[in-house]
Amino acid sequence: MTLVAPHVTLPPDVRMVATDLDGTLLLPDGTVGPRTRAALDRLRETDVDLVIVTGRPPRWLEGVAEMTGHRGIGIAANGALVLSLDDDRISDLFEVPADVGLEIVHRFRSLVPGAVFAVERAIRRPDHHSTDVTEFALGLGYVPRWEGVTKPRELPIEDLLREGGTSKLLMRPPAGFGMSADALFEITHSALADICEVTHSAPSGVIDDPLMELSALGVSKASTLAHVARSHGLGPDQVVTVGDAPNDIPMLEWATTSYAVANAHPRALAAATHVLPPNTDEGVADLLIAVADSRG
Repeated sequence: MTLVAPHVTLPPDVRMVATDLDGTLLLPDGTVGPRTRAALDRLRETDVDLVIVTGRPPRWLEGVAEMTGHRGIGIAANGALVLSLDDDRISDLFEVPADVGLEIVHRFRSLVPGAVFAVERAIRRPDHHSTDVTEFALGLGYVPRWEGVTKPRELPIEDLLREGGTSKLLMRPPAGFGMSADALFEITHSALADICEVTHSAPSGVIDDPLMELSALGVSKASTLAHVARSHGLGPDQVVTVGDAPNDIPMLEWATTSYAVANAHPRALAAATHVLPPNTDEGVADLLIAVADSRG
């Protein structure tokens, strides 16, 4: 496949590309387009590091390494953990403390009566001989959007939080709540800003089962990407970020040069310094090709 570099603005010494998956790098059906895969293969031949930065938990990253050819660093659950996509080993974990999780639930219930919760959790195995464990567990009344192979455990959310290991807390309002994710974010963000990070990844204006995603205070895609970049001796002027949703905004604002795809949420478009074609047109491939050419 012939790859032609489009005009894309890059920092003088780009050394890392950090990209979101869904709605950004991936096509709407969740696959990698052929031009994007060719661009990823080409980038791998340079000295530029690729970091996948996603809201997905580790359990939803199965197959990503095969699709993208990327077996390096992944940042999952909106920055809650860093793992190797080659062997799923977790190197860094930033958890919601149990007492904080209980306070989050208490405050949410006062704002949104009937709210239901679930937890994503991860447990690192220190001996490096056994597999790191990740789990999705449901608070009472929480109905998952997608059926998994294994039925999740279901307990009162307070009991799940007291078990510890919470990497991300999920909240959904009761059925028929009649509010978009954007509107729900506005009424909950300020009430929780002192104890946790609140975000979502829903399209703008859609009133359909809004889902809030809650991380430990100070933990976001940006904070963990900055941590990974520092470990490589890099700063925000050497990293290019690209995303499409509100949970991408922190890393779009952190990097000196950032891109939103044209299909992005309006807030993400406003946060980015530049815009790429939509994910349906494999817009991120334009960025990857330009970066590969700049370092080739």
